[in-house]
Amino acid sequence: MEPRVAVPQGDLGGIAPEVLLHSLADASRRSSCRPVILGHRVALEAIAKEMGITIELQSVTTAEEGFALPTDSPIPVLELESQMPETNLGRPSAELGMASVEAVLRSTNLCLEDGADVMVTPPISKESMHLAGYPFEGQTQILGETCRSRRYGMLACAGELRVLVATRHMALRQAISKLDPRFVAKQIRLAHEAARETLGLVAPSIVLAGLNPHAGENGAFGNEEQLVLEPAIQIAQEEWGFETAGPAVPDVVFGQGARGEWDIVIALYHDQAFLPLRMLPRETAYSIFVGGKVLRTSPLHGTAYDIARSGKADARPFAFSLERGIDLAKTRLTCA
Repeated sequence: MEPRVAVPQGDLGGIAPEVLLHSLADASRRSSCRPVILGHRVALEAIAKEMGITIELQSVTTAEEGFALPTDSPIPVLELESQMPETNLGRPSAELGMASVEAVLRSTNLCLEDGADVMVTPPISKESMHLAGYPFEGQTQILGETCRSRRYGMLACAGELRVLVATRHMALRQAISKLDPRFVAKQIRLAHEAARETLGLVAPSIVLAGLNPHAGENGAFGNEEQLVLEPAIQIAQEEWGFETAGPAVPDVVFGQGARGEWDIVIALYHDQAFLPLRMLPRETAYSIFVGGKVLRTSPLHGTAYDIARSGKADARPFAFSLERGIDLAKTRLTCA
């Protein structure tokens, strides 16, 4: 049977509903899975009409009902309990944040309760989420805390480059302050476990990027490599048997990863990871949630408030994330 895919509607004030609807309107993609959108049907229908997207939607009372529908049926929408936000194009709001977080939480719980095989998430606004009273730093934290994972993270991928991001959405000063040998060792462990359990790699090649220029050059440009990163690599090897290269020169190692010389590069902070990822074709860039029971993929772009409903949104990254989620779910179902 085709994988059951839970799809939160994302932030209605940005491009999320456009790319979602464009992707699910493709009949060939629709036939490869059983999707259920968690969102507001009336709002989604209005957006589809405004953007000229040919897609039929129908309301369902349970996700189970939606997943049981034939693949040629209108796309089922499981209505959210939160109030349907007013159109706030280009502006974050508490209403947008409330609806988008509810959709992610309910999709996550569906996967945890074996009510869905995978979730594919369009972008949400962190500012709207915070206005709604949710302190999460992003969707990865929502999933991690809902799954009650001891360690979790984001594996960001573009072409051959796969990057585990040790610290995600936080100030650079705060990210650097979090780096101690035990914390970094746990990120190394997470990378190795993700490579085996999510990617199916038996003997993955994994490297830890350095923090400083030239990876510190033996202390000439900082000593974090010697005081933090090298001990972390040693902890991961001695306690869990994980062999990890590095600390590697940051301006070299990501290019090596993009050429397929490493299975995973561990980046220490957000922009260290995403600057090289953004240089690669965005239509094949996506992320995977790792470290929890939930399988989730997502594109790497944001809400793009500035181009919402302008016709400029590119649906290819979300469509590719959906296809990768379907493929990974099929592999899990086959191995189960």
